[in-house]
Amino acid sequence: MSDASTTDIPPELLQVAEENGIPLDLMRRALALGFPADAIRQQMSMPGVTAEAAEQFISEQEKIRSGGEITIPDDVLALSREKNWPEELIKRALTLGAPSAMLIQQMNAGITAEQAASFIAQQEQLRGGAGGAPKLDLSWMKVPTEWGMRISPGKKGLTVGMLNVGTYADIPDFWPYHSEMPRGAHPILGLPAMGYSIYEKAELWSENAADLYEEAIQRRWRPSTDVPWESMEDLPDAVEKAVCQLCTHISERALVAGDIVGAWLPEMSYGYHEVKLYLSVAEFDVARWFEVFRKRALSNGGGLGIQAPGYFHRTLIDARAWTEASAALHILAASQLMMLFQIGHYTAHNDAERTIFSYCIQDVARQRGYGSQHLKYFLSRHSERRVEISHVLNKYEVMLQYEWDADTPLREALMILLGGGASPEQIADGASKLEYFRKRWANDYVDQLAAAGLGERRDKVHRSIKQYISEPEEAAAAAA
Repeated sequence: MSDASTTDIPPELLQVAEENGIPLDLMRRALALGFPADAIRQQMSMPGVTAEAAEQFISEQEKIRSGGEITIPDDVLALSREKNWPEELIKRALTLGAPSAMLIQQMNAGITAEQAASFIAQQEQLRGGAGGAPKLDLSWMKVPTEWGMRISPGKKGLTVGMLNVGTYADIPDFWPYHSEMPRGAHPILGLPAMGYSIYEKAELWSENAADLYEEAIQRRWRPSTDVPWESMEDLPDAVEKAVCQLCTHISERALVAGDIVGAWLPEMSYGYHEVKLYLSVAEFDVARWFEVFRKRALSNGGGLGIQAPGYFHRTLIDARAWTEASAALHILAASQLMMLFQIGHYTAHNDAERTIFSYCIQDVARQRGYGSQHLKYFLSRHSERRVEISHVLNKYEVMLQYEWDADTPLREALMILLGGGASPEQIADGASKLEYFRKRWANDYVDQLAAAGLGERRDKVHRSIKQYISEPEEAAAAAA
């Protein structure tokens, strides 16, 4: 049965037709009625099914599909009256293709009319109703959102920021919806709230968030394959231990940063998705820091060092507002992290370390970019809170200095790295260079605050920072 006349019939039906003496034309007619091949096979394989019975059943189905009157077999009709199954229910079952023998079996098995009606309704819905395709509502096609958008990719492709056109560029100062609805969609009233707590644009917005997101995903890197691990060679024990201590410190800070951002993301409503997108990628960035510095610590004959005191971290975790947390994490702490990455790059002993610190400098620069631009936007909308923000920064500057003073392992590790060893002469050289990097960090920090609109902080920062700050004229001369 493999000639061309059988190619339109599934092999499993060919086998059933041959075993039960069912003409192939009946199989084709059953398939044309829309019955699934599995259903046809099961029905044709039932005991007692003959070619005559199959012909009668298919003819009845063809009559039903063409709009003819449904005829209920006498034995089915009599039993349905005895079992209190309405005739209309029997007709609906026959329309779906239920064989008479199966209906009799179900009624004798004690299935009630209500149970049968529920099942039949489900099957009608799945099959699109007795008359074919279901009747569609289509009211969603009349949703009053802006239609006809055609946005062409630019030099950098189709970026998130390019989608802010027409009404989709309307970013309200207050987001009125408590659900996960994307900005620009049409709301359904009465949905339960998702539990967000940040609905004001000023509390999270940054004008560069969309660009930072695009840059982050386009510059993503993989520690496993993008770092030339094979370039590492044995280092003197003191130097290797200093590298590992720095790696341990950065790994710990990465974990804390991920926890802080991860805790605040669910508080931010979806009206400002650009920020949520960027911060999600920033979370991935710090996870990658943890990965890469753990790998560096364990891949060259060393190991992890000692835990940091964590005073600053604990203060940061207790932040009561996102702007406060962001200013401390993305401006103050990120500026100090930039110093550590720069020291790591300056003292790199191989291509692997140079690559790691180069990538991390790019990552932390984006975080500082978000932090300063968010604070700038916040202050532009809440100028009355400048003093409050200044007091907040005072608190974190004090705690960061307290952490620095308490973290002897980190400071000594940096001196060893900068001096190239642990001899007295090397330690003295390393201490002098560390002071240079501290001065560089302090000036970078106040420059970030100035970019955020807090230029007056230059004269108000904690004394541990202020002692390193150059006068504006001196800083300009140094830059030149």
